[in-house]
Amino acid sequence: MIVDSARYHAGVRDAEATSVADAARLSREGPGFVWVAVSQPAREELDELSGCFDLPALAVEDALEGHQRPKLEAYGGCVFVVVKTVRYDEAVGQLDVGELDVFVGARYAIVVSRSAGDVFGSIRRRIDGHPVVTALGPMAALWAVLDTVVDDAERVADLLVDEAQRMEQAVFQGDRDQSEAIYLHHRRVDQLGRAVHPVLAVFDTLQRGEPVMSPDGVRALLRDAGDHARRLSEEVELLSGRLDGLLSANLSRVTVRQNVIMQKVSAWAAIAAAPTIIAGIYGMNFSHIPELTWPFGYAYALAVMVAAVWALHWNFRRAGWL
Repeated sequence: MIVDSARYHAGVRDAEATSVADAARLSREGPGFVWVAVSQPAREELDELSGCFDLPALAVEDALEGHQRPKLEAYGGCVFVVVKTVRYDEAVGQLDVGELDVFVGARYAIVVSRSAGDVFGSIRRRIDGHPVVTALGPMAALWAVLDTVVDDAERVADLLVDEAQRMEQAVFQGDRDQSEAIYLHHRRVDQLGRAVHPVLAVFDTLQRGEPVMSPDGVRALLRDAGDHARRLSEEVELLSGRLDGLLSANLSRVTVRQNVIMQKVSAWAAIAAAPTIIAGIYGMNFSHIPELTWPFGYAYALAVMVAAVWALHWNFRRAGWL
C-alpha cells in the first residue's frame, strides 16, 4: 500500500516509516511533518489511514470512490485537494487520466494515487530537492504535488500540439479524409482540458490564503505553478479551437475533392454521350437515314464524333473540369 513514507525535519528526511501506524507515530512525536504516499489503496487501507491520522470521513469517502472533479475542501485542521494526472501514450494515441487525493494537516501530507503512471518519483524529487521550501511544512508537499501535475500536463499538451501539426500537414498536403483522426484528437484535448481547467480554482483559493495561509516561500512557488497552469489552460483552449478549425477545413477540402471528382465524371460522361448519340442514330437502320448510301458516310460519322469529342474536351479543360 505505502509507496513512500518518511518524516521531514528542517527540510531533510530524518526518519523512515514502515507502516501507517509508524508514520502516525512519527507525526506525533517529533518536529517537522510526515510524508505518506499511497497507491491504489483498498477500503481497509484507507480506513487504517483515516483512523491513524484522524482524516475527515467525507474526504476519505471521496478518495475511496475516486473520479472526483479537481477541488479543494477544508475540514477543520485538514485540507483535502483532488487533482488529475495525465499521461499520453503516443504509440496507441491514448490519453490516460488518473487522480491524486491529497490530505494536508498540521503535521502530515498524505497523497493517495489512483493513476496508471508513477508520479511519486517526481514529487519526491521536488520535496528532496528544495530543502529550504520543505522546511516550511506540509504545504511544501502540496506544492510539489501541484507542480508535478502541471508539469506533466504541459508535456502532454506539447505532444498533443505536435500531433495536431502533423494532422494539419496531412489535411493540406494529403488527399485522405482526416475527420476521424481529428475528432479523436479533439476528444483527447477535451480530456486534458477537463483535467486542467478546474485546477485553476484550486490555485486561486490557495493564493488568497484560503483555507490556510501558506508560508511565504511556498506561496511564491504556488503562484508560479498557478501561472503555469493558467498558461496551460489557455494553450488547451487554443488547441481545441484550432482543431475545430482544422476539422472544418478538412470537411471543406473533402467537399472540394468530391466536387472535382463529380466535375470530371460529368465531363467525361458528356464527352462519351456525343459519339454515343451519333452512333445510336446511325445504328437504327432505317432506310431513309441521310448519307446511308453515301460511300463516305461511315468516315463522315466518325469525323463528326471525333470533332464533337474534341470540342467538348477542349471546353471542359478550359473550364477547369479536366
